[in-house]
Amino acid sequence: MKSKAEVAGQTAFGVSESGIGDFNAIITSSRVSGILLLLLILWELGILALSSGRKLFWYDELITLHFSTLQPFSRFWQALVSGADGMPVGYYLIVRLVTPFSGDPHVLLRLPSILGYILTLLGVYWFARKRLPVTASMTAVLLVILSPFRGYAIEARSYSLLVGFLAIAVVVWQRVDENPLMKPLFALFLALSVSAHYYAVLVIPSVAIAELTWTLVSRRIRWGVWAAVLVGTIPFFLGIPIILRFRHLFGATFWSKSAWSMVVTTYDGYLGLGLKISLVLILFVALLIAKLLIHALLGREESARNDFSLPEIVLIGGLCLYPALLVVVTKLFGGGYTTRYGWPAIFGMVFALVLLFRASWIQSYAPQLLGALLLVFLYQARNDVKQLLGPRSPAMYEAWPQFVELSHSETDLPVVIGGPLSFLEAARYSPPGLRPRLVQLVGATDTGTHFLAQFIPLRFEDLEEFQRVHPKFVLCSGGSFDDVTPYLLKKGYRLTLLSTYEDHFLYAVERV
Repeated sequence: MKSKAEVAGQTAFGVSESGIGDFNAIITSSRVSGILLLLLILWELGILALSSGRKLFWYDELITLHFSTLQPFSRFWQALVSGADGMPVGYYLIVRLVTPFSGDPHVLLRLPSILGYILTLLGVYWFARKRLPVTASMTAVLLVILSPFRGYAIEARSYSLLVGFLAIAVVVWQRVDENPLMKPLFALFLALSVSAHYYAVLVIPSVAIAELTWTLVSRRIRWGVWAAVLVGTIPFFLGIPIILRFRHLFGATFWSKSAWSMVVTTYDGYLGLGLKISLVLILFVALLIAKLLIHALLGREESARNDFSLPEIVLIGGLCLYPALLVVVTKLFGGGYTTRYGWPAIFGMVFALVLLFRASWIQSYAPQLLGALLLVFLYQARNDVKQLLGPRSPAMYEAWPQFVELSHSETDLPVVIGGPLSFLEAARYSPPGLRPRLVQLVGATDTGTHFLAQFIPLRFEDLEEFQRVHPKFVLCSGGSFDDVTPYLLKKGYRLTLLSTYEDHFLYAVERV
C-alpha cells in the first residue's frame, strides 16, 4: 500500500515519487493546466494577429489575395474551377468569409490560418488528455508552439487550417462512441481537412488503418465511422477535374518536383537538427512505436498503463510517416512536393515524442521537462515582443531609393520585372506612382503565366509585342525564376546598371 508521500508525489506520467514538492503539485494540477492552456491560446492568438499585420505577403499569399477578392463571384469561381491555383475551392470559400470585413488585409487574410493553428493546439491537448495526465497534455501543446509549424499560422495559405481540422477530426474519432453526434462531426472535420488541401486525402489511409486496428481488437465494425471516412474523401474526388487542369497548366514547370531525398529533408526541416541526426531520431522513434505495437499486440503489462490504445498508436505512427508517403505518391505520379505539404505529420511527431518522454528513464522528470519547455516558451515570447516593438522590415521596393526615384522620373518608360514572384510583390509594395508602369512579360509558350494574366488585374504584356513597341525600358532583374534577363542578353540588348539591392539589379535597357 502507498504511503501519503508517495501518493502526493504521483507525477503526471504515472510514476510515484516523493519529494517533488510544491512545483510538481502546481504544474500537474488539472485546474492550473486549464488556466495555462487558456493563457497560452490567448497569448498566441494576440501575438500572431499583431505579427500578421507586420509581415508582408509573399508570392503564394498574393495569389490568395488576388483570387479571394475577385468580383463578381462568378469570376472568382471561374478562376478556381479553371485550375488557376493549387489551393482547393473549399479553402478559398473559407477565406472569402473574412474578405468582406474592413481592416488590414495582412491580418484578415491570415485569420483562417491562425484559427487552424489554435484548433491544432486544442486538438493536441484534447487528444492527449483523453489518455494521459495533464503534464503530458501540456507538453504536447508546448512542443507544437515551439515547432516551426507555428510560422504557418501567419501565412495566407491552407497548411495550418488543414492541420487544425485534422486535429479536431482525430479528437472526435477518439471519442466517437461517446455521443451519436460524434460520427457526423468526424465526417465533417475530415472533409474540411481535405477541402483545405487536396493532399490531405493521403491522411485518410492512416485513419482507416487505425480504425481497422480498432475493428480487429474489438471484433466489432463501426459502420458509421467507415461511412465518415468515405465522406471525408468526397472533396478530393469532386476536385479531381480541377487538379487535372492545374497539373496541365503548371505541372511541367512546377518549381519543386518530388525526389526521394525529400523523405529525409522534410523531417530535417521540421526538426532542424541536421540530416543525419534527424534520420537517427526518426528511426529511433519508428523503433519505439514498433515496440509499443508489438507489446500491445502481445498484451504485455507495459501497454496496459494509462497510455494510448493500440489504434491510437497506429494512427500516431501513420501520421509520423505521412511526409514519406506523400513523397512516394507524388514521385510515382509526377506530382509536386515541398516540405510544407507534409505538416499533418506534426500531430504524429508530437505524440511520438510524448511516447518517448514516457520511457521509464525519463518519465519521473515529466514536471521538470514541462517547466523547461515553459522557460523556452517565455524566451520565444520575449523575442516575439522585441520584434513587435522593433521597426517593421520594409519591402524591397520601399527600401530601394532608386524605385522611389523611378516613380517620379522618365514616366514614359515601362518597368519590366524579370521574375514573376518579384512582379506580384512589386505590384503590391512599390511606390503607388510606379505601379501602373510595372510590366510582366509573358512568352508565347508560357501557358501558366498567360492563364494567371486572365484573372490577376495587373499589367501582363506579350513578349514579342512589347519588344516591337518599346525599344527602351527599365528592367528589374534578379529574384527567383527570372527568365527575362538571360533572354534580353541573348537577344543583344544593352543593359546599363543603375542600382542594386540584395539579389536584385536595376538596368536601363536599350535595343541595339
